Amino acid sequence: MPRQAVNRSTPTSWLLALLAAALPACGPLEPPPAAIMPEPTLATVDYRHTVHFATDRAEVSSSESAALQRFVASLPPQQRVTARVLGHADSRAADLYNIELSARRSTRVAELLRQSGVGEIEIATAAYGESWPADPNSGEAAWARNRRVEVLVTGEEVVLPGCPNWSRDPGFDPLNLPLSNLGCANAVNLGLMVADPGDLLPRRTLAPADATREAEAIVRYRTGKVTAIDADIIQ
Repeated sequence: MPRQAVNRSTPTSWLLALLAAALPACGPLEPPPAAIMPEPTLATVDYRHTVHFATDRAEVSSSESAALQRFVASLPPQQRVTARVLGHADSRAADLYNIELSARRSTRVAELLRQSGVGEIEIATAAYGESWPADPNSGEAAWARNRRVEVLVTGEEVVLPGCPNWSRDPGFDPLNLPLSNLGCANAVNLGLMVADPGDLLPRRTLAPADATREAEAIVRYRTGKVTAIDADIIQ
């Protein structure tokens, strides 16, 4: 009876085969992606108001002036804002006359804005005459809608991060990144404390660090080699 062939591979040969198969997967590891930490951000927000006028007049009526003051009072306080004041007219006069009339209207509304407590803000005025009607139709109703000044105030508001944020499983993270919810409450509290959104600077890319320079500064401080500031300079 013929003998059956027996595989006499040694454990060492099996180990070498496994190592050979694993070698292609042992290349240099890629650094893990940078973790995005929660933080309050800034968003641009526009506040709009329209002032209407009587036919061929640039004066603001008492009711329209009161409405403009209510608009100004509704703006968030302590914000750095800019304003655009755009004057318009209806189509019942010559183009040049309507441009001049809408310019007087926008100038008057800009003056009222400054008097209403908006503060020292940048106000730009423009006059479009009959070029951009709010209502392209004819008739008293359409003309009344077109005799207007549009006020556009642009500012910024703080957008709070969505918390809690459990978008990443806290129990399994082979890349060893910070938790997705790490610092969420602190970021929300920081956003709620911001009085002027303009004070919340956007994130800036860090410049390359010079470890040698920083380390030498610490050594100079510890060894008493820091040069004192001249008192005359800081006065």
